[in-house]
Amino acid sequence: MDESPAIGIRERARGALRGELADVALRLFEERGYDQTPVDDIASAAGISPRTFYRYFGTKEEVLFGDLPPTSVDLPALLEDHLLRAGPWEALHQTLRHVAENIGTQRGRWSRLLRVVNTSDTLRAGHLEQQMNLAQSLIPTLVPAVEGPAGWSDLRARVLVHAALTCFDTAFSHWAERDGDIEMLEALDIAFTTFSTLDSVQA
Repeated sequence: MDESPAIGIRERARGALRGELADVALRLFEERGYDQTPVDDIASAAGISPRTFYRYFGTKEEVLFGDLPPTSVDLPALLEDHLLRAGPWEALHQTLRHVAENIGTQRGRWSRLLRVVNTSDTLRAGHLEQQMNLAQSLIPTLVPAVEGPAGWSDLRARVLVHAALTCFDTAFSHWAERDGDIEMLEALDIAFTTFSTLDSVQA
């Protein structure tokens, strides 16, 4: 059954308010610092109560990381689909290209977010935890595609996934910190090409 118009409108309104709160929070984090900006201040600046804030975000940290990776697609399912047509490394590449396409038009916002993250030990740790969670969601999908002794498949899949996410993070940082001389997809492609021989783990 199709989603009713009323539900669709409510979801769009919820998404718009989440985006507004994220923008307000990012501005305050830039001005005052992440650790020096309590939820009460974010809520006040956005014209809502702290209680309402927590209806949209479970924590202050989630304001920055709640929509990362920025895609509505199930990434393990997308990886599984790419594995039907490509080896493990290229399948990871194409899966993360989907994420890159979703952020490639918002360099200014991501540059600002990256600067804020780099000023806070709490945020750096949160970002690392998020990457670990993403890795854990992708590894089981990749394991069956990595040929070789069963005892080594899990290890090889872990290495490939973590290397792929490192390529993404490095390309993302390089792109976000520059003034437009390179696009996100181009940076990601260059990063993955550096390790293109990793597909040989299938042999």
